[in-house]
Amino acid sequence: MELSELIQDFVNGIFLVVLGWFSSRAADGRKKKILRDRLLRDKWKWRSMKSLCNSIREDEPTTKRLLIEIGARASTTDKNVWTLER
Repeated sequence: MELSELIQDFVNGIFLVVLGWFSSRAADGRKKKILRDRLLRDKWKWRSMKSLCNSIREDEPTTKRLLIEIGARASTTDKNVWTLER
């Protein structure tokens, strides 16, 4: 393998990492919007973790991270329900 091929492979690898990082951030932004919208609806003040996970098609740790990033909080009496103060 020539040096130019190695450099090209390296540059392509870096490009893919950066592209993946940006697309992941964009996806997180869309998921945060969905969570925020669900938590701010007037119909219910509290939402279950299961419902929130299903709404963004993510696992519980990822959903919890996103909820914390938007300022949501878990109930003090039931850690499986979350709210976002208005």
